[in-house]
Amino acid sequence: MRTVLHLIETTGLGGAEQVLLDVVRTLDRRHWRPVVVIPAPGWLRDRLDEEGIEVIEVRERAAFDLVWLARMVAITRRVDAAVIHSHLFGSAVRAGIIARICGIPAIGTIHGQMDFQPHERWKGLKLGIIRQGLRGLVFVSEPLRQSCLESMQLRPSMTQVISNGVDPSRFVPERKSNVRLELGISSDEFVVGCVGRLQPVKGTDTFIEAAARLRSISPGCRFVVVGDGDGDYTRQLVALRDRLGLSNALIFTGFRADVSEVMQAFDIYALTSRSEGFSLSTIEAMASGLPVVATRCGGPEQIVEDGVTGFLVENGSPDAVAQAINRLRNDPNQRSRFGKAARNAVIERYTLEAQVRAYEALYDHVLAPRRRGAAD
Repeated sequence: MRTVLHLIETTGLGGAEQVLLDVVRTLDRRHWRPVVVIPAPGWLRDRLDEEGIEVIEVRERAAFDLVWLARMVAITRRVDAAVIHSHLFGSAVRAGIIARICGIPAIGTIHGQMDFQPHERWKGLKLGIIRQGLRGLVFVSEPLRQSCLESMQLRPSMTQVISNGVDPSRFVPERKSNVRLELGISSDEFVVGCVGRLQPVKGTDTFIEAAARLRSISPGCRFVVVGDGDGDYTRQLVALRDRLGLSNALIFTGFRADVSEVMQAFDIYALTSRSEGFSLSTIEAMASGLPVVATRCGGPEQIVEDGVTGFLVENGSPDAVAQAINRLRNDPNQRSRFGKAARNAVIERYTLEAQVRAYEALYDHVLAPRRRGAAD
């Protein structure tokens, strides 16, 4: 059994944190022992504790904190880490330094465009550390990899795509759910839903504006927004909803742990993000047998096959989103075809099992030279 030391710089609920959690709890424990280093308590710490996974909290005082670095080197050696797996850009830089000091391989996963900023402070130094300190850099979609190859000045040979995945057995189409009753939505109302953090990059304002346009051309729709986020931005979204006359038509549920149940309350799933590295919620919706309307914002362009599993529409266009939803609402047969094709696509290409096995194969690959050296 070899130890994989996971490193992440955030602890709240988000795509990167969910992927880390899914990977470490699905690793083959006969061969891999996960240990996770986080900067502080939070949602991720609570979930890891529930899974019985070893967690170590190490807080940084500032960028390039030498005390933090010394502690991390000591921890890496104490847990006898065979490989470091970082999540997000900042953690990839840290992993590159630790790996070089400890003489072990490291890989990193970039989860979205927000991981790496073009005007990143000390950009050249950080990219140099990643290029020299990491054995491989994983991107969660091909569009994300392509956009970062040039901006991060990476060798294509050190990059690859490992798509995020879900457990299809958790997202069963047409399963009975009490969510509609709980939310005060009748069984015959048409529901459009979205799930995600409430932050500007997710484009929830576009979803709300599309809802207003849809109500004007197709009365009787209800809308559900699942997720929490920044308080000021959330208040802006609520004000936008009320200003557009959607107070009785659009529900903010806040955070829900039962996303698989919530999906059963929807007839269509809409993703209106401005930028997405992948979009875990989209494949959760597809696994639930929902047709998808998604903006062309990166990751969904790999996931959603336009005209087969859903519709891809212009980024930032409420009109385009509303028209695509209305088209599906008026064609039940097409909704059914899209929903079935969407679930099949997840089963074929986006399962959690396939994702984790790909990471295990990558761990084996970067460890192979060390094993050959030991054998020699």
